[in-house]
Amino acid sequence: MLKSRKHVFWEALIVTIFIFGVGILFGIYIENQRTNEISELYLVSEIDLLDVRIQTDLLGLENLNCGEAVRKNIEFADRVYQDAVTLEQYEDVSSLTDSLVSQHKRYDLLRTLLWLNSIKIKERCGEESFHTVVYLYEYQTEDLEKESKQIVFSNFLAELKEEKKEEIILIPIARNLNIGSLELLTKNYGINETSIIVDEDLTVYELNELEKIRDYLDN
Repeated sequence: MLKSRKHVFWEALIVTIFIFGVGILFGIYIENQRTNEISELYLVSEIDLLDVRIQTDLLGLENLNCGEAVRKNIEFADRVYQDAVTLEQYEDVSSLTDSLVSQHKRYDLLRTLLWLNSIKIKERCGEESFHTVVYLYEYQTEDLEKESKQIVFSNFLAELKEEKKEEIILIPIARNLNIGSLELLTKNYGINETSIIVDEDLTVYELNELEKIRDYLDN
């Protein structure tokens, strides 16, 4: 009887280890699939950004349409924003690999280039072409208070984008992934915390200042 119980115990242990191992491998497979999907999205976005930047550089030439360049830039920015939403959803359920972190940094670099390109377009086509709303946040923060604040910021900006639509370009960028170009771009703002920069003019740091953004855009 005792021998039979031991046999059953070892069988159960082997089955449990097998199921656990299969679960781990399946989880890694799913995450790799997500990473591949994000990589494909990034490649398309990278090509689109090159196209938009070339159009921006050509604005100084005769007979080139400023309105078309603005429209293309806004369309591209909206696609990149939707990619950011998708990436965030994947990250919320990912814990087995760091591959999505690398993809996130690539996208943040892409969004930094988008911000630069948007600044150039506004300089050449007029400040009223569109508004840039750049959201600088801390990626994977372990500070619960900071995380709560960032959730409120994100929800406010998502509602603002839905309200203003093509009037604004919403560009979320993690500020703590050691992107040198982003650090240079934000150096004059003295930013060392979660913040929102509107039109390179208004900077908001606190929750009680969020309505300043809507007032600024409305006026």
